[in-house]
This record gives sequence, C-alpha cells and structure tokens, in this order.
Amino acid sequence: MHGSTVVLTSLFTSIIATVGTMYFIERYDILHKDAPPETVVPDFRGVPESDARANAAAAHIALLVGAREPSPDVKAGSVIRQSTPPGQHVARDYPVTITLAEEMLRVPGVEGLATADAKQKLDDRGYTSELAMVPSDTVDQGIVLDQVPKANVVLAKGGVVRLQISNGPDVIEVPKLIGTSISEAQKALDKLKLKSVVRWISVGETPTYVVLNQKPAAAEKVKPGTEVQLTACR
Repeated sequence: MHGSTVVLTSLFTSIIATVGTMYFIERYDILHKDAPPETVVPDFRGVPESDARANAAAAHIALLVGAREPSPDVKAGSVIRQSTPPGQHVARDYPVTITLAEEMLRVPGVEGLATADAKQKLDDRGYTSELAMVPSDTVDQGIVLDQVPKANVVLAKGGVVRLQISNGPDVIEVPKLIGTSISEAQKALDKLKLKSVVRWISVGETPTYVVLNQKPAAAEKVKPGTEVQLTACR
C-alpha cells in the first residue's frame, strides 16, 4: 500500500474514533454523571431562625446553630452572621453554621425595694450585687436608695450592680469625755464632726482644763454638727 494512503487511512480512522467517543460521552453524560449537584447559599442574616431553616431546606443547605450571643442590632432569635457568604455555590446539603441573637439583658429597677428583695431580683437575672450603707433622713433603714447601673441599662449576665442601702438617719454616738483634757475632748469631737462648747467654772481644789461634765451624755445618739457642752475648771 502506498505510504500516503496509509497515513490518510490512519488519520481518517482517528477522526472517526474521536467523533465516536465525543458522541458517546455526550449521549450518556459520562463526564457529568458523577459530579454532585450544586446549590447557592441563601442570605440568612437578619432572618428569624424559623425562616432561615425554611430557606435552608428549600436551598438544600444543612443549617447548624453554632452559637447564641446578645446583639444590639439584631432582633432576638434572628441570625447575626453565617459561616458561608450568601451567593456562594456549594454542593447540596452543604453545612452552613449560623449565630443567633439572644435577648439583650437589662438591669431591673430595684430602687425603693428592701435589700433582700432587691438582691433576689438581681440574682434571678444573673447579676451580682454589691452593697454600700449610706445615711438617709428620708428613706427607711434597709431600703435601696440608688443603683448603678440604672434600671434598663444593658448589662451582660454576671455583671455587678452596686446598691446604696439606707442606714437611716445619720447619727453619731457621743463619746465619753469626762476625765479627759479639754484639748483632747475637742479633738475627739472635731473628728466626729461634732461642735464643742466649753463652759468654764471656778471650783477650788478641782483639776483644771479637764472635762468635769458633758451634755449630751456619753453614748447618746446625735446628728452631725450637734453641740456638745463641756464643763471644765480653769
């Protein structure tokens, strides 16, 4: 057989084989037969969990809840973010993790409540209370005067709420001053924010500059600024 004829025959045979192979592939979809079907990830952000699950089922997405956290911008129970961006092509039943918004915890109002009731109310919300006793001429002893943070302020669970508790009227117990020197007695009264008034007398054979008597008497309860009269000889 002539050489050129052999070449042409081989070329013709190769073309027929190629065309036949391509027809067979297209006819029976061999290349795509094993490729998994794809889907597009929906945008779940800002969507309530029930709607997000419905959208995920329709798109053949496996939706997983990864975490819950408070959010000032997203309504409680709705999606804050998702692990796979929306619009991305993925295989069917591809897992997408979402983070759901929790209700923002707010501090309850406890001003005006008894100390035990205020502490219980804060405990029920998961808060810790710190107490400070302060005097008050208008609020009964044991009642909450003030709170920090104030009511309805957003505060994470476990946060501390500081309470000022009325200790009743601000009173001071007058110390025993009889027998002490006038100067020591005056220093003691100044330290307690009480005023000293000295009443001088002259009595023979009596120690001088020593408190002989006091009014109010020792252990009496008085308000700050009350005058304490000291009797002494000089």
